[in-house]
Amino acid sequence: MKKLPFLYFIIAVTIFCSPSSDQIEKYMEDGVEIVINHLEPYKLKGERTNLILEKEFFIDFAGDDIGELGIADTVDFEVDTEGNIYFFYANKEGDLIFKFNPHGNFETSFGQKGQGPGELQWIIWTGVDSQDRLIISDNGNRKVLFFSKDKVLIKEIRYPSTVGLLYPLENGNFFGLWNKPAKNKDKDMYTWAFSLYNPQFEEIKLLDTQKVYDFNTQGFRGIISRPFNARQFSKENIFVACEDRGYEILKYDLEGNLIQKIRKEFEPVAISENVIKEKKKQFETMGGEVWFPKFWLPMGNFFLDDDGRIYVKTFERGENPGEYIFDIFNPEGIFIGRKAMNILTLGDAYACAKSRRDRLYCFQEKSDGFREFIVYRMKWE
Repeated sequence: MKKLPFLYFIIAVTIFCSPSSDQIEKYMEDGVEIVINHLEPYKLKGERTNLILEKEFFIDFAGDDIGELGIADTVDFEVDTEGNIYFFYANKEGDLIFKFNPHGNFETSFGQKGQGPGELQWIIWTGVDSQDRLIISDNGNRKVLFFSKDKVLIKEIRYPSTVGLLYPLENGNFFGLWNKPAKNKDKDMYTWAFSLYNPQFEEIKLLDTQKVYDFNTQGFRGIISRPFNARQFSKENIFVACEDRGYEILKYDLEGNLIQKIRKEFEPVAISENVIKEKKKQFETMGGEVWFPKFWLPMGNFFLDDDGRIYVKTFERGENPGEYIFDIFNPEGIFIGRKAMNILTLGDAYACAKSRRDRLYCFQEKSDGFREFIVYRMKWE
């Protein structure tokens, strides 16, 4: 009987000293919340973490109707709050915007190619704001255009050549990506800069920078040949990531204040010999030096849903052809689950997908090399 108190003590120590799966590792640093996520998802009470995808419909981009529209190769699209889908394709004459209804049927096209009012030259960014206005950033004409869902031009804003790629925010400011020269006496170098601009296109704040490796000296990287960065916008926040930071997403408010850093541990994914062999063939026609790192980047690009969840593409393959594993974070930046999804990836890192209205909209590549656009209903259990 004398051993019982000691046994109770051991049990108590085990219970109170064991890490709780519900305890989130985070802390404040210079007024910024740092959220640390590990290899395994956190288990939060009451949090639904199992994502179920149910296919609703698809659009066959190998079909004759798509071929007649001339957009079989497009991968850029937006979705409004009613479920209307807008596809964009700048590599053609005539209209560059194509509207499909919420059931996937083509309705109309607009956005004539040209340099006049309401016309487009080169679509570089797109979006849909809280007023359901379709936003087009035209880098060729150096302007941002706002269209209604009825294809009416609401307004267009021209911006100076000193400003880089531009995206309007809900508060009237603009997010921009531009080339910032770096100090180097021997050669022209630059970094990419992520900045916030006011409505007069004056820089308010430099948010972040990213190094750009020297193609002439180092040659081309065989995978993700352009330095990787990604950005997404919600009604209240700006999300930015780049390869310099590893697996980290910076979250800003619309005034450019950094409010959160979302970090995650990761297992490096080796680049296979088959991938290297295939990529080398693609670069043979380009000439120049090609080099390959040992591992893929820690993360690819990401997208948001209407509730604020973040879906991050990793380079871990799923069980089925075309699948990659996506890490899923809740609106507080907490890693809650993983999901294998078949989503077309461009440039190795950029997943062609968006989430609106509790649905996943994405491109997939078929076995015959053509694409189809699929809409899934998203359910959480």
